[in-house]
Amino acid sequence: MLTDKKIVIGVTACSPGYKVPDIIKKLRALNAEVSVIMTENSTNFVTPLSLQHSSGNPVEIDAYKKPIIWEKDHISLSRAADLLLIAPASANILGKAANGIADDLLSTTIMSTRGPKVVATHINPNMYASPAVQRNIKLLKEDGFVFVDNKNEKRPSLFPEIDLIIETVLQTLNVNK
Repeated sequence: MLTDKKIVIGVTACSPGYKVPDIIKKLRALNAEVSVIMTENSTNFVTPLSLQHSSGNPVEIDAYKKPIIWEKDHISLSRAADLLLIAPASANILGKAANGIADDLLSTTIMSTRGPKVVATHINPNMYASPAVQRNIKLLKEDGFVFVDNKNEKRPSLFPEIDLIIETVLQTLNVNK
């Protein structure tokens, strides 16, 4: 299904971070190769070691830290990615992406990835309703970002079920399950 597909998952500081190992396991069960980039604050919600164990690859956090595996430059993951999945995605990372801010490894990877980008948000409903966040989401959709619909009309900002995320990844890559 996802054989020969490389999925890069960007993890931000949101409480559903603990669900990312399950997302990785489902993607790997579909034969995807998975790499993970975490924001520094996301390490408060899920450990890099658990994501490294789930993905089978080193987890990247700091663009300027000596890498475990040496790469020529800090955008090699973005070049190799068939799809970038940002899950969970905070209001902060949406603001950075919508406004061209690249000040950490994940935001730099978002800016440099040319393939499809799928976003699974987890944002406080009051923050989500703010004009700034709504404007950022609108801009990102116009730029081609695909947002996972959590099927919850009353609380659309909350993290979707894992199966909805996987389904959206497959649809975005035009792969049948």
